[in-house]
Amino acid sequence: MTHGSSDRSRLWIRVFAAPILLVVATITGLLAALLWGTLGQYVAWVTVGAPVLVIAWVWVRCRTQKPEHFDRMLRGK
Repeated sequence: MTHGSSDRSRLWIRVFAAPILLVVATITGLLAALLWGTLGQYVAWVTVGAPVLVIAWVWVRCRTQKPEHFDRMLRGK
């Protein structure tokens, strides 16, 4: 593996892709609510609610997994 390989760039994308998509969706929803009238309100409900749904999904998923599996996942084993 050489210095500056493509593995690092792929790691960066894997780490930050989901948060960037959530930020873009939220900003789009907020702007839609301000600029698009009634249609924008519906777009805003969906896009601003997306981060809440993601948090709820992760919370439920972590609560339903076995503790041993979760510990192994955190340690990377």
